[in-house]
Amino acid sequence: MAEWVIYDTGAAAETLPPLLATAYAAWLTEEVRAQRLGLIVSGVVEDFRKAVAADADPAGKLDAGSVPLSCLRHVSAVTWYMLAHEMGAEAEPYRSAWLDSEIYLRRLYLELKSGGAAGGATGTPLYAAGSATTVGGSLPAGADGDGLGGINYKN
Repeated sequence: MAEWVIYDTGAAAETLPPLLATAYAAWLTEEVRAQRLGLIVSGVVEDFRKAVAADADPAGKLDAGSVPLSCLRHVSAVTWYMLAHEMGAEAEPYRSAWLDSEIYLRRLYLELKSGGAAGGATGTPLYAAGSATTVGGSLPAGADGDGLGGINYKN
C-alpha cells in the first residue's frame, strides 16, 4: 500500500522554489492568487489521482486532495511550471521537470489502462518481508535468482 500525502493550495504555496515564491507573492491580491493556485493544484492532483486509481486505494479514497508520496515531486513540478505560465513568470527553469513529470503521468495512465499497478505503487520498488539476500550472498528459499535481491523493478 502506498503512502499518501495531502497536496493543496497551502502545501503548494509553502513549497514554491524561491524565485517562483517571490513572483507569486507579488502577483495579484492574496485571495485571487490563492484561488488561481487552487485551480491549478486541484487539476494537477486530479490528473495524478486518476492515473493511479486513487479511489480504488483504501488510503487514497479518504481525501480527494491526497496523492501517493511517489507522485509528490511530479505533482509539484507540474504545478510550478503551470503557475509560472499563469503568472507570466519565467517558466524555463521548471520546464525539464515538467516534461519528466508529464512522461511519468502518461506512463501511469498507460499502466492503469493495461491493468497494471494502481495506488501509487507504479514505478517504485516493491519490497517483500524476508526477500533480501542473506549475508553469504545466497538467495532466500523460492527466490527467482534475478540478482536484484528480491526487489521488484518491473512495475
